[in-house]
Amino acid sequence: MIERACLDRQQRVELRDELLTLHARILLRMPLFELALIGAVAWIVLPDVALSEFLVWAGFALGVECVRAATARWALVRLASDPPQHLHHVFVALDGAAGLATGSAAVLFVAHIPLLSQALLETTLYTVAGAGIAVAVSSKRMLAAYSSLVLIGAATGWSMANPGKAAVVIVLTVVYWLFLIGVSADSERLLRRSIDIRRQRDAAVDQLERRNQEMQEVAARAERAALTRARVLAAVSHDLRQPLHALSAYSAVLLANPSAQTLQEAGHNIDSLVRALGEILGELFDLSRLATGGYRLQHEPFALDRSVAGVCAEFAAAAAAKGLALNWELDPVELIGDASAIGRIVRNLLDNAIKYTERGEVRVTLAPVAGEAILEVCDTGRGIAAGEHQRIFEEFYQIEGVIEDHPQGVGLGLSIVKHLCELMRARIELCSSLGAGTRFTVAMPGARAGIGAAAVLRSIEGGRESWRGARAYVVDDDPAVRTSMQVLLTLWGFEVHCAGSAAEVAVLIAKRGRPDLLLIDQRLPHAQEGAAVAARACAAHGEFPVLVITGESGECALRSAREHGYTVLQKPVPFDTLYAAVSTAMQRSPSA
Repeated sequence: MIERACLDRQQRVELRDELLTLHARILLRMPLFELALIGAVAWIVLPDVALSEFLVWAGFALGVECVRAATARWALVRLASDPPQHLHHVFVALDGAAGLATGSAAVLFVAHIPLLSQALLETTLYTVAGAGIAVAVSSKRMLAAYSSLVLIGAATGWSMANPGKAAVVIVLTVVYWLFLIGVSADSERLLRRSIDIRRQRDAAVDQLERRNQEMQEVAARAERAALTRARVLAAVSHDLRQPLHALSAYSAVLLANPSAQTLQEAGHNIDSLVRALGEILGELFDLSRLATGGYRLQHEPFALDRSVAGVCAEFAAAAAAKGLALNWELDPVELIGDASAIGRIVRNLLDNAIKYTERGEVRVTLAPVAGEAILEVCDTGRGIAAGEHQRIFEEFYQIEGVIEDHPQGVGLGLSIVKHLCELMRARIELCSSLGAGTRFTVAMPGARAGIGAAAVLRSIEGGRESWRGARAYVVDDDPAVRTSMQVLLTLWGFEVHCAGSAAEVAVLIAKRGRPDLLLIDQRLPHAQEGAAVAARACAAHGEFPVLVITGESGECALRSAREHGYTVLQKPVPFDTLYAAVSTAMQRSPSA
């Protein structure tokens, strides 16, 4: 109803402005018409009427028309910018004055001229009243003001000269006036309809233009996406082939029965290559989920300083290998958010800082400020030119001159950081210039002061001994994964048993009892979901900690795990991340 009322009001305003504009344009020519009318009246009434009397009337009639024309010229300027609300009333009043001036000719002259001249003058005035429809451009009020006074003057003058026929003249005049008003009303409806049609046409054109623009934007996005895919294929092909080629070479080294020193060196390098492959795949998965809207943030409280400290410890060796000092000063901060997403942000920023810094230090600071966690990653590297500040956040963009020096990576890290910050409603700022290093600042909402990260880490380190003898079951259909996890967890003190399917899990629990910790792959043989298998085991044998480990990134694949409240770890799982997850799970264990 409100929209309809607004539309009707808009239509009335548009109709009024249209009428005023047309009327004003016609009034600019009315002084010429009035001169022609004065000439016609002069031909009819002179020399039967005194010249002075005629000139007074002519001056009055022409003066009124000149005033109307001047008002019209002023109105056209105002109508283009700010139409006055009272302008319609002004025109109606001026139309009435013009009708009075024209109609007064009959009152002044009819009684003094012969009958034939009376008929000619009356015919002229009645014709002028009818022509008022065109002048009033279908406005009933304007026509009524003009024609009524012209006809009143004409009927009055005829009745004064011919009293015996006054009644007939008055009746015919009223009928004629009503006819003119009816014609004007029909014309006004036609004008309103034409305005409505024009509005519909304009709306249709606007809609077509908008859709055309949208289609152009869609086509441009599709073209950019195609170019991006081409860049992805080229970049990923190169960056995956390099470590795979190196791994192939190392596999040959391992098969050649190498020395202990060579074996140790090969193992270290293989670990680095696997981490590099994991980072590339992780970045691609993250970008895909962010681009398709499939990335769902978690909102859970966690110790942000502890998470950042873990990432810093992870990169300590890489920094030392380049001769860089990696320092971090982290105030205790608790944050409600997604620990995995924030870990990815810190990891990408720190990786870039170390990768592009040749000498000096990399410093990481964290502090709670006014409900926000302020994270800064600073380096003493080569810096970034001002013209590159926005472009470095684009997918697959790498600064010229840097690619040759640092070929690793596909240029996705900072793009993922930007997308994650936008998703978390965090602010990221860059301060850098060539030769002066770089500082990234991330302000994350939902922070508050927390307990010290050092205290938490000490409690975790102290918990390793308490794991000795605890039963950990590893469930994965890949024998290599089962073997590697068994070796690692055994080093941490666990008694480890493995299973490759849901059926084997049931047999294992029936034989050895429920575990103190279950690490289970989400995708098991025969379309079984690890989270569902774990939930059934907990329901049958009592609750125990569960870590779901998966190589899938889709939200559907992880929904069941999160519905049961299980911690989800994405393959490949870094050592420190797995260690922290196991520590947290064992702290919540019923037997802990």
